[in-house]
Amino acid sequence: MPENNREKRKLQRLPLSLEAICEADGAFFKGYVQDISAGGLKLETQKRLGQGVHVIMSIDTQKPLKLSGVVRWRRREKLHFLYGIQFEQLSEEKERLLRELVQSLFWKSYGG
Repeated sequence: MPENNREKRKLQRLPLSLEAICEADGAFFKGYVQDISAGGLKLETQKRLGQGVHVIMSIDTQKPLKLSGVVRWRRREKLHFLYGIQFEQLSEEKERLLRELVQSLFWKSYGG
C-alpha cells in the first residue's frame, strides 16, 4: 500500500490469519483475513476483484461474523491478490461483535 494511504488510516490493524468465505459479483470464493480493525481488513485471495467492488465476508471465528465492505485498494502478489476492504453499514451489534473479536484476538496474541 502506498505510504500516503497508511497515513490516512485512523484505526490500527491487528495482524492475523483467519479464513473467510466471501461473495462478490454473485461469485463465492475463499479468502484469508491478514489483518483487521474496527474499520476494515486486508483480504488475501486468488479471486480478482476491482476497486469499488462490494464484498460480503463470513469470517471463521468461534461465532462466525458476517461483514460487508468495499474494496478500497488492491495489489497483486505472485499468484494471489491483496485487498484493503473498508467496512460499510455496520449495525451497532456487528460493530460490537467486531470490536470484541479484535480485542480477544489482541489479548490472545499480545496479552499472554
